[in-house]
Formats: sequence, C-alpha cells, structure tokens
Amino acid sequence: MKTTLFAGVLAALGSSTAVLAQTYLNQSGPFLLKLVSSNRTLDGQYLGACHAGAAVETLCLIGNDSTAINREAATFFWNYTLYDGRPSDTGLLIWNLELTMSMMNVSESMAISFAPNTNVATLLFTPSPSTNTVGFNGSELYVPAWADDSTFRDGEYPNGLGSYQLTNWHACWLFAGTYYYNALAWVAGGVPHNPTCQPVGVVREDLVLETSEPAAE
Repeated sequence: MKTTLFAGVLAALGSSTAVLAQTYLNQSGPFLLKLVSSNRTLDGQYLGACHAGAAVETLCLIGNDSTAINREAATFFWNYTLYDGRPSDTGLLIWNLELTMSMMNVSESMAISFAPNTNVATLLFTPSPSTNTVGFNGSELYVPAWADDSTFRDGEYPNGLGSYQLTNWHACWLFAGTYYYNALAWVAGGVPHNPTCQPVGVVREDLVLETSEPAAE
C-alpha cells in the first residue's frame, strides 16, 4: 500500500513539474536569499525552506551565518523564459525537494497563499502548477503587478497601467499549515493584521559553483 501511494505521489509531482518546465525552460542560480532590514535582528538573516506539510515548504529565517546554515534548505533557483532571445523580466522562484525514497529531486515553485482572515499571506513552495511569478531588480526580489487600484475612480477607466515592482515582504511569526514559524510573508497592502510582522527587503546572494581542478601531470 505504501509503495502504491508513493508511486502515485511521484506521478503527481512529475506531472506538475513537467507543466512548469514546458513554460520556464531556462534557469539561473543557485543563490541564497537574505533579508535587508533596519531591524538589526532581522538584517542579514538568510531564508531556508522549512516543512509545512506533505511536499509543502515555507520560507523560514534560519540565521545570519552563511557558513553555518543548511545549504540544501537555503539554495534557490530562478526559472525564466525567453522572448525573442531575451530573458523574461519575471519567472518562478524554485526550491528543489529531495525525495529520499526515489533518489530524485522535484522542483517546487513559490506561490502566495492568502487566507480570508488576514492581509498577511503565507509563501508556500509546492510542486503544483499554481504559482506566482517574481523578478529581480538587480538583486532585490519583487512581485510584478500591472495596476494600482488605489488610484481607481467610479466609472473611469484607470490611467497609469503599466509595470509595478512590489516589495511588500515582511518577517512574521505565522502558521504555515499547522506549523508556527518566524518566516517571510507577503502583506497585501496597509498595516499588517499580524502585529509581529516587520517590513524587510529580500535580496539574492549568488553562489559560486565549485569546479574540480584538473589533475596535475
């Protein structure tokens, strides 16, 4: 029974990953994600994937020493597509889930998960094709938008539609599934409903891939 169930999970994960791969064929990385904040406790904290359910992770604060953090949990990628040979401005934030029983990795993309009781949304990595695109302005992580509804007026088609780079990131104590973490969250405008939330920026810190030295003759 366990073998059959695991095979079914693998099939579902593989199908979802294939859908994403068909659209976002190119990848940059690996890199770490680090917080920037006026709060000295938060500034420099790295983010890592932490368990939030079956094949579900969120982004937890895991410390500010890059040599001591769990690199497997803290290593991310960015998948993008090409338009006329040029990289897209936005793509998918990816973390690779290692399936120990099958000795394989499954790419999970980040989605912003909203709840009806708060304006603080949880960030979840899952193998589902339901995802949110993100981009980098230099090294700073942002979420794209094309309209600002705070400028809307009754019966008037809005002006100023275009490209917005939103950075509503906050560090909060929150539930991801049934797990309570100090984690990165997204605030959908206004004052966070959760009083533990503090605004932060998120930047990528590229990792240098190690290459083996040629043997000396």
